[in-house]
Amino acid sequence: MKKFVASRINQLLQLFLDFDTPPRNAEQLLHRLRVYGLKGITKLRLTSNRAVMVSFSCGELRVNEGYLEAPEGVLRAIVQFVQGRTRAERRDAQRVILTHPVAAAHRAPVRRPGRADPQDPVTLRELAHWHQEYNLRHFGGTLSAIPIRLSGRMRSRLGQYTTATPYGERAEITISRTHIRKHGWAEALHTLLHEMVHQWQAETGLPIDHGPTFRAKAQAVGIAAQARRELRAPAPAALVVAQQELGLRAARQS
Repeated sequence: MKKFVASRINQLLQLFLDFDTPPRNAEQLLHRLRVYGLKGITKLRLTSNRAVMVSFSCGELRVNEGYLEAPEGVLRAIVQFVQGRTRAERRDAQRVILTHPVAAAHRAPVRRPGRADPQDPVTLRELAHWHQEYNLRHFGGTLSAIPIRLSGRMRSRLGQYTTATPYGERAEITISRTHIRKHGWAEALHTLLHEMVHQWQAETGLPIDHGPTFRAKAQAVGIAAQARRELRAPAPAALVVAQQELGLRAARQS
């Protein structure tokens, strides 16, 4: 009995000493989170993702590496985010998670606008119009009005939803300018709606991923329920007609 008590005391002392310093890697962080109540996660991966600080799916937890230095309250919020049974619990956890000033070494770079195109103002007005239209049609008008921008740097991605950052940068949706030119307006609107589903996930406290909740919502709003889709460029004549229609709408709105 004395040996058991002594062994237990040593374990507790070691635990106390371990918690006196921050975790140094994914394994140590996973151990720390399990002590705080994390369940159902078999793997933790550290990321440098500037868009999403914490996400999880299929037993894997992904955490920005800047959270190795996070205090206990923030780490417990990560556990609450994963274990939360309601959207309200996850939203509360998100608010705490985003209070952590991620270490400067891992801070996301400032978002810089790319080179503008003369057609951009017309295209952006149209995208904003459809964001509002889709918001009312598919999300009951509950989504926030967020900035939409165009990127000429995206090579493989069609679009991206970026969450708000702890540094005051707002959430935004980015659509590839090349995607619009190559695949046409209908496909660009499909991509916009895809990113709006991610916006819905973020604003309702759900993990931002392509898991079951994404697939269910994607099917409900009528888009492909998958992370990537194969596209073919339409005939050049169709692209010309789409651009003409876009210009006519812009002219009517101006």
